[in-house]
Amino acid sequence: MTSGATGSITKVISKRRSNRHQWRIFERVVMITLDALLLVLSFYLAHSLRYNVLHGTDFLSKMASYITGESINQFQEIRFSQSVPLITCFVVILMVIFATRGLYNLRLTGSWFRQMWTIITSTTLGVAWLMVYYFFFSYSNPLGLTSRSLVLFIWFFTILVLGIVRLIVSGAMGMLYRMGHGETRLLIVGSGRLGKLIMQHIAANPALGYSIVGFLHDLNEPLGDFGRFKMLGTINDIKQVIHSMQVDEVIIALPSHMNQQVVYSVKQCERLGTTFKLIPDLYGVNLSRVDMETIEGIPLLGVKQVSLNTFQRFITRMIDIIISGAILLLGSPLWLCLTVAVRLSSPGEFIFKQPRVGLNGAYFFCYKFRSMYKDADQRLAQLLHKNEAKGPLFKMKDDPRITPVGKFLRRTSLDEIPQLLNVLKGDMSLVGPRPAVPREVEQYQEWQKGRLAIRPGLTGLWQVRGRSDLSFDEGVLMDLYYIENWSLHLYIQILLRTIPAVLFSRGAY
Repeated sequence: MTSGATGSITKVISKRRSNRHQWRIFERVVMITLDALLLVLSFYLAHSLRYNVLHGTDFLSKMASYITGESINQFQEIRFSQSVPLITCFVVILMVIFATRGLYNLRLTGSWFRQMWTIITSTTLGVAWLMVYYFFFSYSNPLGLTSRSLVLFIWFFTILVLGIVRLIVSGAMGMLYRMGHGETRLLIVGSGRLGKLIMQHIAANPALGYSIVGFLHDLNEPLGDFGRFKMLGTINDIKQVIHSMQVDEVIIALPSHMNQQVVYSVKQCERLGTTFKLIPDLYGVNLSRVDMETIEGIPLLGVKQVSLNTFQRFITRMIDIIISGAILLLGSPLWLCLTVAVRLSSPGEFIFKQPRVGLNGAYFFCYKFRSMYKDADQRLAQLLHKNEAKGPLFKMKDDPRITPVGKFLRRTSLDEIPQLLNVLKGDMSLVGPRPAVPREVEQYQEWQKGRLAIRPGLTGLWQVRGRSDLSFDEGVLMDLYYIENWSLHLYIQILLRTIPAVLFSRGAY
């Protein structure tokens, strides 16, 4: 490639970078302005509830009085216009907290769930300040704060309003990025576990604004695509790929022993003026366990000691039991109807029992509503050549063994409801890797057996990020990520993400 062509492409990349920078500024200005308006709206809703709705309603007044410990008629009605000093102080405090916690950098806050956690904790901190102010300055009160219940309502409406709007904004931003507005064309250098994990996480969060053009192979594994991600060449092709694919940013995720290739990739990015980031491979250490501190500017890396938090696991088990029992009990009329539908759709038992492999390779019987004809196992051998999944799984969109009722059950995931009995028995958890059949486990590679280290689950990262739309290797990597980064927070987050995944039937067949 001539120097003139290289210079021309470099100019194109620089122009794209400038456009992205302007887009990021526009994003932040819009989000800051929007949040300021939403905070005023939240205050208005809280004020209206306190002084308009509750002020003249006996029942609600008594409820609010019981919760806050104050009489709802204790203070005279305050007009909204009289609260301007308090509104201004409230908006400024929360905006400063939001900004310092990175809420206006969508790539730092990440998914809507992480944004919500930041909003909840930041709003709680801001409202705590108002409560402290109320306690110390309730007599002089230059800001005009005259009600504890008003503070409680401000907290509630702020989280509610900002949460709903952030959800809408996240969806809208993801749509704009997919249309090419402000997106960052991203190249991953590395085909190992680090590279695959970063591709999965970025693809699962379209609101980050990245468009993965593909990855470069590091020659440590067999050549080929990784599920939906395309291999564009090897590390030696980085210059040509950046040019041909108009790459805006490069993430280098190479193993620790490939230092020379890391330096080569960095040099190429610097020469082309392409932004790059490095993901350190700390000799196989899980990056979430890395503890970093500095002494006089010198970085020191350590490894956090991992301890099984018995309390968190106890809470997880209690959640498993409570939710499973509640769903089975409250939905019993519906489960009875599904039982009748399954029996009428085809001969056979309404519950299908199948041996599965669970924690540490232990066998157990997994329960499901029967969604296939009685001779499904015998007909499997005739369909193996039509398998649409890579790896040991068998997946087929138009599987002739599935009954008409079974198609509905699978599309809505209702066929898995009886597995709640497995959860109650302790064979499974609500969240974890899907339980595999013995035939699949016999075909596992050694690294894939790591998904047997915890109880299998009714849902998991694999399910909420695409289910049947993902390759087997992609799914196993997600299961291993969950196992290595297990926490009560991640467990609850996956439970919440399961709701939209089931409602929209993403990847279900």
